[in-house]
Amino acid sequence: MIADPPAAPRVDVLGVPVARLTFEQLLLDLDDALLRSSKAGGRPAYYTYVNAYCATLAEREAPYRAAVGRADVVYADGIGVVWAARLLGGPCPERINVGPIELGRIVDLCAERGASVFLLGGAPGIADEVARRLVAQRPGLRIAGVHHGYFGPEEEAAVVRTINDSGAALLIVGLGPPKQELWVDRHLAALQVHAAWCMGGLLDQVAGAVTYPPEWVRRHHVQWLYRLVVEPRRLWRRYLLGIPEFIGRVALQRLSLERQA
Repeated sequence: MIADPPAAPRVDVLGVPVARLTFEQLLLDLDDALLRSSKAGGRPAYYTYVNAYCATLAEREAPYRAAVGRADVVYADGIGVVWAARLLGGPCPERINVGPIELGRIVDLCAERGASVFLLGGAPGIADEVARRLVAQRPGLRIAGVHHGYFGPEEEAAVVRTINDSGAALLIVGLGPPKQELWVDRHLAALQVHAAWCMGGLLDQVAGAVTYPPEWVRRHHVQWLYRLVVEPRRLWRRYLLGIPEFIGRVALQRLSLERQA
């Protein structure tokens, strides 16, 4: 029997246990999950991310905070979380932003292991287009199935059955926070995949439905500013009000830690 790999050290950011690891370490963890029939406790490995918006939302909404807290790995997606982790005494080695390039490495690993992938999320047709593009780039990859993200509570059991019947090893969930984490947490015990990974709006980006930030934007960690310029009406509140709120909440957490010391 293969022993479980040691868990990555974590740091509490507004109640969210953020794993202090690199993308390479995250890939190794996924590789371990793909080689197993199941994780400890008889359920799939569960991966998700947290940025400043997610962390603030988790502090306000207990069900979302609990769902994120039960993930095997919660990685720092935003540079704000990397900053907060350092301020709170548990620095993260890097920011992990899973974009099209990183998704390519993830599905390359699946192809190498003979592990098929199921894509869940996006408007009708989005997951189909992502599957087409991924397979065109790597013919050895097997897409076990796809399903859009526009389904109601009464359809959830049928979606789980579809995923299980597909025989997929990795389930990629792109429903956006907090819906994706709440959905995965609610159905994780019933899912028969090796791993479930929440990826937010990545499917829309890969399908070309939304504009993906250019490399220089990612390199300088200003994706939030790029998205704000592209979608100001939808995102102004999240960034112009949310970022100061996040900084204030982290400052209060740091002050509380100092008082306890």
